[in-house]
Amino acid sequence: MRENYEQWRAAFDVRFTVDDQIAQGDRVCTRWTCRGTHKGEFLGVPATGQDVTMEGMTWQRFRDGRICEAWWSYDRAGLMEQLGVLGD
Repeated sequence: MRENYEQWRAAFDVRFTVDDQIAQGDRVCTRWTCRGTHKGEFLGVPATGQDVTMEGMTWQRFRDGRICEAWWSYDRAGLMEQLGVLGD
């Protein structure tokens, strides 16, 4: 997880906004919006300087106060389109 996070941080100056969050038992669901500028290589795409916005949701399961599982859902194709990699 840390390695994945560091790759995103190296590529974008991300700012997350929590739009909604609910918890039940040992699970938390967060709907979020991420905004940033593409400042470094991402999936082979060199920095574009492009401002991007992406929405997504994350489900996390906790054990002993720590995240033990996580599931992410976000629009990577939409992000790549904003970077000019995919057609209009």
